[in-house]
Amino acid sequence: MNPKEERTLRKDIINKRRLPYSLEILEVQGDKYKVLTNFGSEIVYIKKGDAYFLEEELK
Repeated sequence: MNPKEERTLRKDIINKRRLPYSLEILEVQGDKYKVLTNFGSEIVYIKKGDAYFLEEELK
């Protein structure tokens, strides 16, 4: 993933999830995105349609 695509993806997740913190993309597997927050937590988001859901919400 090039830097421009990564920046666009980060902005998209932050805006659609209305997150008050920044993200770093660690891993992408299809529609599954593993991110690192600026608090040091690793979170997995899954894109369904136009929205991003926490992996735990879908179980």
